[in-house]
Amino acid sequence: MNYNSCPFIIDWNEDGKKDLMTGEQSPMSGNAGNIRLYLNEGTNEAPAFGDYSLINAGGSPIYIYRVNPVVYDLNMDGRKDLIVGNSNGQVYFYKNSGTNAAPQFNTTRDTLKTRDGVTIDVSVGSRIHFVDWTGDGDLDMLISGYDGFVELYENSSITGVEDRETQTIFLAGLDISPNPITENALFAYSLERPTYVVVNIYSVDGRLVAAPISQFETRGQHQFIWQGRDAQGRTLPVGIYHVSLTADSETTTKSIIITR
Repeated sequence: MNYNSCPFIIDWNEDGKKDLMTGEQSPMSGNAGNIRLYLNEGTNEAPAFGDYSLINAGGSPIYIYRVNPVVYDLNMDGRKDLIVGNSNGQVYFYKNSGTNAAPQFNTTRDTLKTRDGVTIDVSVGSRIHFVDWTGDGDLDMLISGYDGFVELYENSSITGVEDRETQTIFLAGLDISPNPITENALFAYSLERPTYVVVNIYSVDGRLVAAPISQFETRGQHQFIWQGRDAQGRTLPVGIYHVSLTADSETTTKSIIITR
């Protein structure tokens, strides 16, 4: 590992094991830095890491000076994205155009801004962390810089219980009740015509945790009960999850909050 390493733990390839991602300052590439990925070849209880690979964008390694990576589904499309802080104090967003098991990023990146269009900038050395700081059911962003201060950017774009997209296949959008949930949730929706339906549930970092529905359904009203468990039947931890309902290539999404 080189200078200014910044680790982040994430199941990168969706094999159920925690992998290690690190940003670094690379002495071999001047004022730049790489993002290393170490896949876990052991278990979650006893991780074992072999050689590393570099995270690419557009087929080439990402080179950003003193890069600090975080993986999070920023645009809530069900796929993990890459968000990085760096030496210039700004925060870059790389949208995942691949899958959760094999993320892909283009060379084009966005610089994060506030709702007023002001670039988020801590002058030097941005490091970021997403957490529900205000306890309102959505993730806020904490960002620090070399000056030693920590700034809070409150997320006001997500209410936690709202449709992001409603298409013509759905006579009524996805309804989840209660929300937040402590145990069971009733999912209800209506279809305009017979079609194949898929319901997926993702963690905030874009990892698929449950797929309660994947079947052909008739026109009309449908509902099912989800018990807050993952695909292996394990109780999911407290937190925010994103639900996607897809039919005829049209998708509507909602957020669901699990409390205990």
